[in-house]
Amino acid sequence: MPIRSTAFSCLMFVVGCLLLSNQSQAVTSYSHRYNVSCSACHTMWGALNGAGVTFRLSGYRAMFGKDLPPAQNDVSLAGGSLSLPTTFPLSIITGVGTDSRREKREASNGTSTSRTGSTLALEDASLFLTSPLGRHLSAFIEFPMYETKAWEFTPTGPAEANDKSTGRDTRFKDESLVFEVAKFAWSNLIPGTPRDSINLLFGISHPPLAYSPGKVRLSVNQYLIYERRALELISPKFVTQGHDNNLLSTDQNDYLFRLSEPQTFFEVNGMLVPGKDVTAVNKRNTLWMEYHLGVANGSNGHADNNSAKDFYGRFVTRYYNQSIGVFAYHSSDTYDDALRDDAFIGNGGILSAQRARNEMIRIGPDMTLSLVPLRIPVWVENQYMYNRESNPTGFGKEFKWQGGFHQLNWQITNKAIMYDRYDWVSGKLFDDTTSTVLGVAGATKAKPREWDVVAGMQYLVLQNLKLIGEYRHHEFEDSAHGPNTAGLIDDGFTVRAMIAF
Repeated sequence: MPIRSTAFSCLMFVVGCLLLSNQSQAVTSYSHRYNVSCSACHTMWGALNGAGVTFRLSGYRAMFGKDLPPAQNDVSLAGGSLSLPTTFPLSIITGVGTDSRREKREASNGTSTSRTGSTLALEDASLFLTSPLGRHLSAFIEFPMYETKAWEFTPTGPAEANDKSTGRDTRFKDESLVFEVAKFAWSNLIPGTPRDSINLLFGISHPPLAYSPGKVRLSVNQYLIYERRALELISPKFVTQGHDNNLLSTDQNDYLFRLSEPQTFFEVNGMLVPGKDVTAVNKRNTLWMEYHLGVANGSNGHADNNSAKDFYGRFVTRYYNQSIGVFAYHSSDTYDDALRDDAFIGNGGILSAQRARNEMIRIGPDMTLSLVPLRIPVWVENQYMYNRESNPTGFGKEFKWQGGFHQLNWQITNKAIMYDRYDWVSGKLFDDTTSTVLGVAGATKAKPREWDVVAGMQYLVLQNLKLIGEYRHHEFEDSAHGPNTAGLIDDGFTVRAMIAF
């Protein structure tokens, strides 16, 4: 099609300009500071390897427990307790590409509609200010200036499946931002303890999940189990912005907890190496552990509008390139009164007038199985997660759902990687239509199921320039209303050129 040809031509032109640019050999701030390549910490930048995990846990100053000397000495302040970097601590990630998606929606009344769309996009433009600031303090701050949402918050749920609007165009989402992540670490909190075993981390950032839910990850497509929320899976009305007659206002939608979004938090973390010095983690046969324990607002980086605080924890064991871990997150109430008012059934929503707490728990194991020790550059990333919300509509009915993913990665060369992933989400039947609160009956009944398959390839043209091609097939269905099943099927692809400098 003409638009795809135009997109490909524009993409190749930009790639050509980057290849010919004098700055195409530039490196990111950490690479420049320590004079190391991106591959020291990444299998492909966007995904950390084992060395990268230890680098992050050290406050970005050591790898495998050994200090990385900066290429230029920092400027010492406060008697050496603090310092200022002499290398410029600024990095930029940006890219361009084309996105295309075709959707088919099948309503429970038997009618169906189709939509298609494609777009040329500035896929991302973000500034990163990152550096150690002394023996203990370090900072990692991200300023996203623009971000496409073409492959995040993609359509799901009964409301989307039953959308009977006659529009034939796919709605791609994007946003202009000014601030997203700002985390500060104080390493080696207690003198005399093993290095990097007890650290403080605080600020705004993503929860410590096994595989990054933020945009700085390998795959373009978000993990369904990290992204989805209960209301989106069961609500007969649109939850997210971008539609008429939304269940929540834009403001309340932004406050409602989403696991893939940054949270305001305070945590203790560290690495533990039983019976050995921390430097032993550079050997595959060393058993070592990583832990995180924290408290968060649970309102996506915003100020907390209820009295409930959320608690989370992660523990992982690593050995011979294998890992097994568990993550848990608990909130005694995910809603606030303003959200309940927005979604009140008397105002066209689905929530009861009873301001009952909606308790949430999300818990599940993860596992990475690797053939790298056998000199086969293949590994599988696995995540399972159980989710329960005690009272999502206020009519006294709980909603349970589970899901996960399995991603197979093949490092073809040190410049190329291929990956295939299967995601799934499955919910128990939710039905509050038989419940009455203050004389009003519930209006929500759903049994959601969702899955997708993702296939992608990434190639490093240069250490700081990569090409991405990714395809996704996605399906959602709600089988609570017979005889027809409401469903949504979409296929899409993205082609991108991303550069970091």
